[in-house]
Amino acid sequence: MIFGLFGDPTAREAKQLNRDAPLIIEQAEQMFTDNRLREIVALVVEHREKAHQMFGRAAVDIRRAHDEYKKFHKDARQRNDQLRLTAMTLVIIHLRAELNGIGSAPARAAIDQFVTRWSEASAD
Repeated sequence: MIFGLFGDPTAREAKQLNRDAPLIIEQAEQMFTDNRLREIVALVVEHREKAHQMFGRAAVDIRRAHDEYKKFHKDARQRNDQLRLTAMTLVIIHLRAELNGIGSAPARAAIDQFVTRWSEASAD
């Protein structure tokens, strides 16, 4: 009954993630140089893979990984390490989007396109 009053929380989270991912990416591309963007991409790729290797791919495992990466995010924020903060934010968004499901596919796609774009830039 209560959920009927406030809408579907999964849909709201998907909408938020789909807004946040492109916004974070746009801000990173405006703020950082090409070399720094490649470093961010390397961190995102490394930590996404590490999260799945260490924790697994089941929903409960992704929740545990999400909790762990919130700690990394907090540490980067406290150190004012903008590069690592951006990377951890994108990893967290990707993990939350995985948990959320198909409604968050645009958020995952935006992060994947960012990774591809700046990975290819390093090959040049």
